[in-house]
Amino acid sequence: MSNKSAASDRLSDDMTGDYVAREWWLVRHAPVEAAGMIYGHLDLDAGFSDTGRLDDLAHFLPKEGAVVTSDLARCRDTARHILQRQQDVDPPLIERASLREQNFGRWEGKTYQEIEVADAESYRAFFNDPVVCKPDGGENFQGLLDRVQGELEILSQSMEAQNLILVTHAGVIRAMVGLALGMAPEKMLSLVIDPLSLTHLTSFQSAEETSWRVNFVNDLNRL
Repeated sequence: MSNKSAASDRLSDDMTGDYVAREWWLVRHAPVEAAGMIYGHLDLDAGFSDTGRLDDLAHFLPKEGAVVTSDLARCRDTARHILQRQQDVDPPLIERASLREQNFGRWEGKTYQEIEVADAESYRAFFNDPVVCKPDGGENFQGLLDRVQGELEILSQSMEAQNLILVTHAGVIRAMVGLALGMAPEKMLSLVIDPLSLTHLTSFQSAEETSWRVNFVNDLNRL
């Protein structure tokens, strides 16, 4: 699947013809109390004290569509808190391991300060080039990007719903926005994606290609 950015002259609000339009609503999970810990693939619980924000998301997000989450508890539980506010008592969720956060390997469960002291050389190498360098036993950002791009291919081809609500992680949302805009991977890492923020993309899919429009990113105030 080739990608063209939303800047393409062929894209407009009323785009029709042989393209299928789909709305992608990307929600980062609720906050995790981890005190500076690198947690990546660790299955930590989120906190749901911000009931006002959850209410806002439930009100704003479409009530019709497919809900896809990372298979980690903080994403599943965030999705359930939102959907139950939409009066869906037992919401059906599609769980995808490929929507997990970046895998930080043996660094997970430790703080950045602890890693810097214990393995200064690897720490410096990683932060000098996080797109290419991997934490011990983990993956680099390019690995995450490839994984997310593959998942986008699968969802685009297999899902019939016009609205796809994805409850996932900051790294995954950075990758999706970056792919939509055709950004270099190192630039994607500059995107801020806050807990319980909402990002909205629109895809226009034909038999040959998929083009994207980025409607808003990391929105905390629109609702």
